[in-house]
Amino acid sequence: MWGSAVKKRKSIKERKEEVFYVISQIITEKGLSEVSTVEVAKRLGVSQPAIYKYFKNKDEMIIYYIKHLKDLLNEILKKAEKGKNTEEKIRIIFTEHFRLLERTKILPRIVFSDVVYLGDPDKKSSLKDTVFFYRNGIKSIISEGIEKGEIKNINPEFGVRVIIGSILSSTLFWMLNDMKYRMIDEVDFLMENIKKTIFN
Repeated sequence: MWGSAVKKRKSIKERKEEVFYVISQIITEKGLSEVSTVEVAKRLGVSQPAIYKYFKNKDEMIIYYIKHLKDLLNEILKKAEKGKNTEEKIRIIFTEHFRLLERTKILPRIVFSDVVYLGDPDKKSSLKDTVFFYRNGIKSIISEGIEKGEIKNINPEFGVRVIIGSILSSTLFWMLNDMKYRMIDEVDFLMENIKKTIFN
């Protein structure tokens, strides 16, 4: 891990990536409130001071975590933009978002965690920035679909709520069922019904 003298030294980016996935594990198992520099250091097999080389405290670690999530969501939007039409773009959003959820299992927990909303205003601001960045990206795709006549002449805000609401409700059912099935299998069901709801 971090302390091995034999292995090639990892970059700061690689170290922080490890922290990201360890935080994901902690949130999945215990919730965001249990994330701490002590717990992260323990799981990485390093001393707590080793974590302080990268993060001053727990709040800074969580802010980094949220900002990294924004980068991952941005990657989803970039992939979606490559779709040949609005239907394909929305399908890509569902597919890639569910893949991210299966990999990290944490997005819904961090979005609804009171640890983010209470205390440090920077955490709330970072989360708000991430959520609105993502929803605005989806809204742009829907607005473009309306202009092209592929989507009904609806308020784009309604379209965003349909997409994000479908993601959140599907994720909730998945988590309540102990994540025993692949979320990717939900995509066809969602697309079939969303096409009836907002597509021409």
